[in-house]
Amino acid sequence: MSDGGGAGAGAHGGGADAGGNAAGGGDGAAGGGPGAGGDGRDYGAARSGPLGNRLAGGGYDAARQARAHFFDVHGRNAVVDGTRGDVHVGDHHHYHGGRAAAARLVTGSVHRDELRRLRRVFEEPPGYGEEQTRLERQRLIALCGDPGSGRTYAALSLLDEATRGRIERLDPRTELHRIDGADLQAEHGYLVEITGDGMFLPEQRPADDDRHGDRVRFAEPPAELHLDRLGSLLEQRGAYAILVVEAGGFADELLRGRYGTLFRPPSAGGMLRKHLVALLGHGEAERLAAALALADRADVTAALGLDLLRPHEVESLARLLVDHLAGKLPEEELLAELRTFAVRQAEAWFAAPGRVPPRNRAAVAAATRLTAFRTTVAVFSGSPYSVTAEAAERLAWEFAVTTDPSKDPGRALFHDHQDARLAATRAELLTGDVSFGSRPLSVRKVRLQGRALPWAVLSHAWEGYPNVRGPLGRWLRTLCDDVRPAAWVPAGLTVGALCTRDLVFLLHEVVLPMATSDSPQQHMAAATALAHAAALDETVRPIVRDTMWAWARDPDDAGLRSTAALVHGYGTVERSVSASLDELGLLAGRNDGELLTHASYSVARLVVGSHGATALARLGTWLGDRRRSRHDLALFTVDRLLWQRPSALWGLEDVPWLAEHPGRPVVAGLLTARPEAAPLLADLVWTGLDTARWREEVETSLVMWMRDADDDAGLLDVLCGFIPHLVSTPEDIERLRNLVRRMERDPDESLTGTTARRLHEAVPRTVIIPPGVSGATS
Repeated sequence: MSDGGGAGAGAHGGGADAGGNAAGGGDGAAGGGPGAGGDGRDYGAARSGPLGNRLAGGGYDAARQARAHFFDVHGRNAVVDGTRGDVHVGDHHHYHGGRAAAARLVTGSVHRDELRRLRRVFEEPPGYGEEQTRLERQRLIALCGDPGSGRTYAALSLLDEATRGRIERLDPRTELHRIDGADLQAEHGYLVEITGDGMFLPEQRPADDDRHGDRVRFAEPPAELHLDRLGSLLEQRGAYAILVVEAGGFADELLRGRYGTLFRPPSAGGMLRKHLVALLGHGEAERLAAALALADRADVTAALGLDLLRPHEVESLARLLVDHLAGKLPEEELLAELRTFAVRQAEAWFAAPGRVPPRNRAAVAAATRLTAFRTTVAVFSGSPYSVTAEAAERLAWEFAVTTDPSKDPGRALFHDHQDARLAATRAELLTGDVSFGSRPLSVRKVRLQGRALPWAVLSHAWEGYPNVRGPLGRWLRTLCDDVRPAAWVPAGLTVGALCTRDLVFLLHEVVLPMATSDSPQQHMAAATALAHAAALDETVRPIVRDTMWAWARDPDDAGLRSTAALVHGYGTVERSVSASLDELGLLAGRNDGELLTHASYSVARLVVGSHGATALARLGTWLGDRRRSRHDLALFTVDRLLWQRPSALWGLEDVPWLAEHPGRPVVAGLLTARPEAAPLLADLVWTGLDTARWREEVETSLVMWMRDADDDAGLLDVLCGFIPHLVSTPEDIERLRNLVRRMERDPDESLTGTTARRLHEAVPRTVIIPPGVSGATS
């Protein structure tokens, strides 16, 4: 074993002599066990703690998916004030330019002009033919779906074809079970729009009815036997009826029966062409092609941020495209108008619960649960459906107890219609992989159908409804204490994004309680939130920087210091990576083993980032530093690079190789992605092996790498290519050979013969002296 002088980056040279003296002249090893510092702390415990590989189970995937929701929290998804008109399209109010407004549907007979216009632009939705058959057979059907999905236009079209335009629109307050044959006209069609459970209005009771006193009793929704009776009356009169029902408990009941159908919106492409033809006129092929090309332009689709447009959105888009091509609407205004589409959807969703009569508890509960689900999918879009559904129930509980603190709400077990709830949320299920260590598992995931929807929903909920902030903040804080990355990572990133809108509230009500808690898990979530906020908003960044400066120097609260150490690992708060490393070195000097664990985790996170070369060079500098704390921080980080998995070190930037090597040690991924770093990495590992108080821990980490390589031929190739760089003296050769022999002879987990042979062959037989270097023994 060679003696030491100071070891800098790029030169084997000695972290400590055989007696355990540190390069800076510190005291020798004492107490502890493998990897124990001179103060007796066992730094090897980090392997199983919150900063160990427990976080490797999907952390990178969850972070990458969640970051996509917050691509521009100040620009395209900002809430837009003012409108350019209010046009009724089918069953939805939507805002667009005040030009050529469509005729409104009215109570009573549907006007023939409206039906003629409908015939020109109507696009058949999926299952339209089957609904025609069901209507002819049953005389009564119900189309259940979200407002704006086109269900009313589909109902009008079905009735138009069945009755040749003889259509009546019934008042929504009509009590269906009280209709008799005399109320129905022969061979007519009837349309009834039911806006969720809130449409069942209070029944009028006589003033002397002491059975109810002054309480309001709500009418029950019609049961299936009432619909059977109505169907019989319709058949007797040769008439038809279609119920248009909003998502909710009544819709779920209908969908479980024989009358309800979940409505699916028609193709946006077909609708857009028809609307453009209606606006431009026939024979305008050139202008039609120009409008369609404009709709497909990348900046236009990016401004929309919606995957599947609904009929009212298609009509608005068509008018905007025509206005732009006609020179009436500048391009900047066109894109600005398109950015409001997702915002308007969020506004409509959150306005709906407020229209439900408060005394109708069942309707309020259903509307609240749907709103909670929509908000949750905005946070967890792209995440496993099981995690999202459970989180939605927790948020619904928070909303419910905020509304009525005296009541502990339960959960609906068998009442939800999953497809209807997804359709009402503009969400879809898909199959995707989730990482469990190094192994992917295919699971069901859920996502919103549009990149702009998550932030539109979250920002509108936070800014538009102040009373929502309390329960939403408590819910996010609870999720941040969940050990599963699929739960806490999206929640932490959401808190960070919302901090750019309301730092005063969130810093004190959500982030600070997490930072001062006893939970390392919440420290990580708080750090993630602050680092994300700093990355998103240049005006927030200096505030976060000043806060971290104060927390790092707090003399009393260890949680604040740990959170500050974790924040600097993202490299988004300080002006440079070097400045972040300066702060981490300062924190490591507080003689706190737990803080040293957090600081080493953050340094390792910087090593795998885009400025990894700077972080690696700093490790070499710290190894030559006479301060024991810097030396231990460097060695702890080097050891971590040997056993930590890359997927546990995800940051707030895209580093593709992290996802390519999820089950391999970080050092193996670094050697594959950045082969030029091999000499420096070898020097760092060699110094760990040559430092007495760290030798056993580093050897243990090498053993873990070798065992992993026993099952991974590619990893074995990387290891065998790295081993020769660890040899500087004959003692190094003997140490590595003894290590392989011990593993080969291990009675419980012995290496296979092929792996052991490859490792023996990788260890050089002699020391190769580089040109111009003297003093080594061959």
